[in-house]
Amino acid sequence: MKRKSLFALLLTIVGTMTLSCNGGNEENDSRTAEEYAQLDMICEMVDKQQPQAKATLDSLLANTTDSLLYYDFYCEFGRWYILTNPDSTLLCAKKIMQFINKQKPTRRVNGIAASAYNLRANYYYLYHQNYKQVYEDNIKAYNLFMKSDVQKNAPSMCANIGDLYTQENRLPEAAAWYRRALVLNDSLKLNEEKDNTVYLGLGRVYQMLEEYNLSEEYYAKAREVFDKMQPNMKLAFLNNYGNLQYFKKDYAKALVVFQKMDSLVGALDCRGGFEDYLCKLNMADVLLNLGKTEESLVSLEPADSFFRANNIGDAIYYANTIRIGNALRKRDMATISHIIANEPKGLTADENMIDIRDHYFYDYYAKKNDMAKANYYQQRYTNRKDSLDRSREHMRASDIMMRLTMDTLTLHNQLRMEEKNAVIEKNKLIFTIVIAGILLAALVLLAWTLFLRKRNVDKQLEIVNLKIANTRSSIAPHFIFNVLNHAISNDKQNTDKAINGIIDLMHSQLTITKQMFVTLGEELNFAERYVEVATPTMGEDFKFTITKPNEDILQGRLVPSTFIQILAENSIKHGLRGLDREKELHVDVSITPEDTIIEVRDNGRGFDIRRSSNGTGTGLSVISRTIALYNERHRHKIRFTIENMTDKGENLNGCKAILSVPSGLGH
Repeated sequence: MKRKSLFALLLTIVGTMTLSCNGGNEENDSRTAEEYAQLDMICEMVDKQQPQAKATLDSLLANTTDSLLYYDFYCEFGRWYILTNPDSTLLCAKKIMQFINKQKPTRRVNGIAASAYNLRANYYYLYHQNYKQVYEDNIKAYNLFMKSDVQKNAPSMCANIGDLYTQENRLPEAAAWYRRALVLNDSLKLNEEKDNTVYLGLGRVYQMLEEYNLSEEYYAKAREVFDKMQPNMKLAFLNNYGNLQYFKKDYAKALVVFQKMDSLVGALDCRGGFEDYLCKLNMADVLLNLGKTEESLVSLEPADSFFRANNIGDAIYYANTIRIGNALRKRDMATISHIIANEPKGLTADENMIDIRDHYFYDYYAKKNDMAKANYYQQRYTNRKDSLDRSREHMRASDIMMRLTMDTLTLHNQLRMEEKNAVIEKNKLIFTIVIAGILLAALVLLAWTLFLRKRNVDKQLEIVNLKIANTRSSIAPHFIFNVLNHAISNDKQNTDKAINGIIDLMHSQLTITKQMFVTLGEELNFAERYVEVATPTMGEDFKFTITKPNEDILQGRLVPSTFIQILAENSIKHGLRGLDREKELHVDVSITPEDTIIEVRDNGRGFDIRRSSNGTGTGLSVISRTIALYNERHRHKIRFTIENMTDKGENLNGCKAILSVPSGLGH
């Protein structure tokens, strides 16, 4: 749950440094074998950031008479400066564009122009976050590379565009561009090592979608050729793979990966650079989560100084968050107060980073006994988490649709290549019909698959809506007012007790209503807390009893969340409150191998369906709709009945609700 902008920054640096130099064997290319050798040599030197690369480039530029070859070398000059003197990179890109605008478009000229747009895109991405300009320049570079003598560079542009969409949290579009890069690598018959950046990008996309198994699969593909990777690609892989383990909360494994990255930084003599301090920042967070506060702070200090010196807002915010986490472990409230008072506004818009901070702020204000602020941050996190969960569901559905679309495009491309290579003219018509038939079948299959996916997403959305309705109906505002009014009418001690009880009840509600199913023990505890808070408003003649099985069964059986509380609330609110006689509420739980049977009964006014028009049917509606949705998709059904009870004289004597839940709930 953190730092996606920093990850994208490191991977973009890798993409910038590993872009293939201009070269090819097209019939319109006028380079000599010696010129190709020179370009390959200088490309490798720039990729590895070898110290002698700058002097070699100066010599080549001074001794080159061919203008196109001069600007081939000049593109490498711009790549050399991207990490050391970025303003020089921008000047290089402008000079190349001025030259290109005066030339007649050819495949070789298009390749040089594409390199210039790529240089400018990387400059604005790394140092100005001007994403609109970055996107436009990368699209231009991609289109020009596709019409150049160096089509092999087009997949790198696809990966850059995928990185940009990942940065903007547009994950389905990012995945589509990464897959386009894979298709191009395959169709252009490029070395499989070209797929490494793409696999890292896809791994990060599914990591952000919390599809960790898919993420592991893509990182595994990249890890197969780890030993053959360029040094900067190895650093990017270790950074991203370590963060996957962090998201999975496997902090011990994450630490091992970042320690390996730290050793590689030292072996490559990269101390003092971006990769070094990003690694230290990641390690500081992992060490914090492992409880090693002193080691965490030692790792954090140099990284914090570097990012503050370079004014990288996301990293500064993240470093402050780690300081807050360490201070909480030490109970150093003064340090946290100092950070809050002195931190500039607007350092980050990354909601994942804000979520981590909100968790710490909840603990901080709770320890200060400021429950109003503590609950504010808890509620803000819950609201954002619910919104992100819904967004992820939509993004997953969109990603599935794009994957199917890309598969169809791949099939179409394969058939088109077969048609182009056909040597018997008379079979072209038959071949076209075959293509049309396959495409039609693919489209029908795609339409049916999308229909099934959409139906499933609609069901999931209905579940989300039920959870929202459940949350709203669990604890009504007028219930809180009744409790507080009753407490205030007595003494201050009762008022404080009532407020604390409501806060505790609402905190439990925030936890339990995020889940469709909870353990029987959790559900009964929540219902008991509700009745306990309501009891002072019911009078001294109110009696509540609960019969439940032993602890092993309470923790081993699942039931729908908040159902028992809703039934208890209905009994109190509509059956018992206001009666001028003894009032009784009973909850009895019995267990069979097949079912968990819950009975909620009272001796009140009884159940009257006509009262639902006055606002009393919301809770029962949540129960009935949830049961209907569950029973539709499961063989073992939930059963629910509600009936009035009478005494020996057939007089109305309360209401009884019985809920029978299968022992294998959810399977």
